[in-house]
Amino acid sequence: DITYVWTMEGWVYLASVMDLYSRKIVGWNIGTRMTKELPKIALERAIQYRKPTSDLIHHSDRGSQYCSNEYVNSLEKYGVKISM
Repeated sequence: DITYVWTMEGWVYLASVMDLYSRKIVGWNIGTRMTKELPKIALERAIQYRKPTSDLIHHSDRGSQYCSNEYVNSLEKYGVKISM
């Protein structure tokens, strides 16, 4: 998911990846713009942290960042099943 957060330096966007089984945030990224790279980096951090099996399902909304070719290609590279 992507949300925005007020900081002393202004608004920033926070992309996070949650493991729904443990309810833990396993990957995140913060940026000043809501780009397709924002959640892609969060996804890569989550995969590095959790080292998931091939049975992983990634569920997201149909936001442009999650539908981008780069994001979908990252999911496919890791053998992740896509759910939108």
